[in-house]
Amino acid sequence: MDDTGTTVHRNRMPIAAGSGVIFFVLFWLAMGWGFFWALIGGLVIFAILLVVLGMIGDDSASATGTSGTAMQGDPPASASGTARPAGHVGADAGGSTVPPSVAGGGAAAGGGVAGGTSPAATGTPIGEGADAASARTDADAAAASATHNSAPVKTSAAAPARTVPSGGVIGTKPETLDAPRGTGADDLKKIKGVGPKLEAMCNRLGFWHYDQIAGWSEREVAWVDDNLEGFKGRVQRDDWVSQAKTLASGGETAFSRKASKER
Repeated sequence: MDDTGTTVHRNRMPIAAGSGVIFFVLFWLAMGWGFFWALIGGLVIFAILLVVLGMIGDDSASATGTSGTAMQGDPPASASGTARPAGHVGADAGGSTVPPSVAGGGAAAGGGVAGGTSPAATGTPIGEGADAASARTDADAAAASATHNSAPVKTSAAAPARTVPSGGVIGTKPETLDAPRGTGADDLKKIKGVGPKLEAMCNRLGFWHYDQIAGWSEREVAWVDDNLEGFKGRVQRDDWVSQAKTLASGGETAFSRKASKER
């Protein structure tokens, strides 16, 4: 468990970042959230996981460090420079846990004087504690480098195919045309609420004919309403779909008759 917690602590940044990206994609594509809200959701998941994994890994790392210190129970070699009595040589050679610490055999092996290069004398860490500390430092540096070099999420400036307008209905983009059909574009100004500016905006979005508007579903109406800059809500408010059905079938509305007389 301690090793697993330490591993989680070392890799908390890439784990949290990867989870945030996965939830961002799920929120945006699978659940139909807008790009901005999906990004906010991904960042929230990233922050929560980073805090939780940091707390778990910190406790495990602390326990591991304490255990490693307790296990490394070798007493420091003598630095006094005084030779041990001859009677101690046999005991040291026969099973003492104190390793020789001098280049020439050490006092425990009969050398007589503790070497100046002893780890106890120089303060240099030895054993598993030093290796573990070095490994943790390398892993943290690698995790930070991977997070820094991760590619940013690319965004598109094009209008999304699905939007969530203020009405709460999930909008779906209707089928569009790059240009009017061979018979020419219909006069969309015969629809009540459509003036020259709004007609030009509809044409830019790909809507040229009455039958296109007549076939819009509730979700498609919601999408168009949300993408008419400066005229949001006009499609539903002026009931374009019903008017377009009448005009597409060759009939006239009270507004279209009045518009025809004024021209």
